[in-house]
Amino acid sequence: MIPSSTLFSFRVVGIPVEIGTTAALLVGFLALSYGRSGTAGLVTGLAYAVVLLASILVHELGHAIIGTRLGLQPQRIVLHGFGGFTQYGRRPQPRAGVISSLAGPGAGLLLGVALIGLRLALPLLLPSVAHGPVIGLLGMAIAVNIFWSLFNLLPIYPLDGGQVLWHGLRIKLAPDRANRIVRNVSIPVAILTGVVGYLLGYIFIPLICFFAVMQVLRL
Repeated sequence: MIPSSTLFSFRVVGIPVEIGTTAALLVGFLALSYGRSGTAGLVTGLAYAVVLLASILVHELGHAIIGTRLGLQPQRIVLHGFGGFTQYGRRPQPRAGVISSLAGPGAGLLLGVALIGLRLALPLLLPSVAHGPVIGLLGMAIAVNIFWSLFNLLPIYPLDGGQVLWHGLRIKLAPDRANRIVRNVSIPVAILTGVVGYLLGYIFIPLICFFAVMQVLRL
């Protein structure tokens, strides 16, 4: 988990959602980055930040809603500057852990596909917005949901793919052996992903990978 105190909270489908201070830093970073080009850029940066946080919220709601059906008693969702997490009241059994871990990326991918359909249909339904900011926001939302979902499926603990790996191993293996295998897989994949992300100019990817390595070393 990324350290982040709570700025404010609200509820979605009865589940408390907390917005952390690092999420505010993310909003500020995007606003300043785009705001250099003027007021329009500032508005664009804020809109992108809202889309990003909303997409992460949908991802976490996927975990929480399926977690509720599995009896995991989700206690809260926390959104921070590097993503988010869902805290459960009960530790999931291995099979339930696999399902609940896949639910977040699944929700994001479903939303991404739905937005692709909307992106294709919108110019036909409303030609006046075919090249406007709405289309730009839709494109950004599609990219975020598809990328974030696929990125989370990488076998890097504690990302969802790493959680799936750990819970899957726990079906047959003792915790110590499962932990050892997850460490041996997660660390090299995280390092490789971080290097590739850095070379592509996405500085947040090596940061996420760094925090992931710090957490997987505690397994």
